[in-house]
Amino acid sequence: MDFLSLDDFKNIEVDPQWTAFDYLLKTVEVDQEKAAKKRSPLGNAGESMGKKRERPRQRREEHGRQKRRARAMVLVPPCAPPLLPQSFSQLIEEMGGGNLVFVIEKKLFYSDVNRQASRLSIPFSQVQSHAFLTESEAQHLEGKNNTITALLLEPSMVKTEVNLNKWVMGKSSMYVIKTAWNSVVKNNGLKDTTVVRLWSFRANSTL
Repeated sequence: MDFLSLDDFKNIEVDPQWTAFDYLLKTVEVDQEKAAKKRSPLGNAGESMGKKRERPRQRREEHGRQKRRARAMVLVPPCAPPLLPQSFSQLIEEMGGGNLVFVIEKKLFYSDVNRQASRLSIPFSQVQSHAFLTESEAQHLEGKNNTITALLLEPSMVKTEVNLNKWVMGKSSMYVIKTAWNSVVKNNGLKDTTVVRLWSFRANSTL
């Protein structure tokens, strides 16, 4: 228990007209102010503890904002499609062809060069543009076992007739080049480490 001293009243201006009751009220006021000052460190400490409790939450929120910013920074504009080699462009022009569309770039898998499989898979997830097919051709491939006959220019510049199918395997879809694919692999020395690029073009409206 603390008592009031003269130092507690040193800044108090006393009115000569105060009554005994006025002095009593002022004494009570000074006593309350003194008690409040003693409680204030505890109050500050409590506030500080509250802030400390908030810091882990603040760190989590800041970490979440940083992760969102990091995810946002992952999004980048698509790269421009590669250019078709000049030798192919010249041959296509000589054939009266046009409407070039970059379809896919992929590293060949073992199944792409396996003689038993005898086909090149073109997964939808890797196709750069499905616009290489006309609307009627795309609808035609929706039918089971339906195919489209197309002319393939091999890396060796040899012209080969192939068939194009559409396969649906569970939730995955792909185009498949079949017929004479084994000869394309053999004649061009394709391996399961080869990276190939496929373009489409139209000659006399034919794929």
